[in-house]
Amino acid sequence: MRIRQKNHSIDTLFSFLLLLIFCLFTLMLSGMGSAVYRNGTAHLNENYTSRTAVAYVSEKVRQHDETGAVFMSSVEELPALAFRDTIDEADYITYVYFYDNALCELMIPEDRIPGAAMGTHIVVLSSLSIEPLPGTDLLSVSAVGEEGNELSGLIHVSGGIGSLE
Repeated sequence: MRIRQKNHSIDTLFSFLLLLIFCLFTLMLSGMGSAVYRNGTAHLNENYTSRTAVAYVSEKVRQHDETGAVFMSSVEELPALAFRDTIDEADYITYVYFYDNALCELMIPEDRIPGAAMGTHIVVLSSLSIEPLPGTDLLSVSAVGEEGNELSGLIHVSGGIGSLE
């Protein structure tokens, strides 16, 4: 004897509704996840430029920890932080300055005159300020990114802030 089961339309409808609810929740969850990711990356990008500029200047100062290796100078009347290096018995000066809405770096032999347009753009900024604090071995660095985010910091110059001789 064969037993026949009756299929009710309610069973099919319930299965279909359950699948539909699962798909809707999956779409909502992926939409919320992408919004969280988008907001996180936007926040990181906003802070990237100012953080990069301050970290770059800080690392340059740390690399030049000898007495007189770090000093304030200028590139075409723009204030610049300068670093003295000796490579293969030749003296070079590396200038870090703000020009053309960017943090720029220029490394040239000590006897050459620097030009602002000669430098390499490191990161685009709205403004950059590098100033020594009087009576200390500290540099105040303040960078404002394109989005207007400002980051400031104090950097200790272990070899002291010298002067261009």
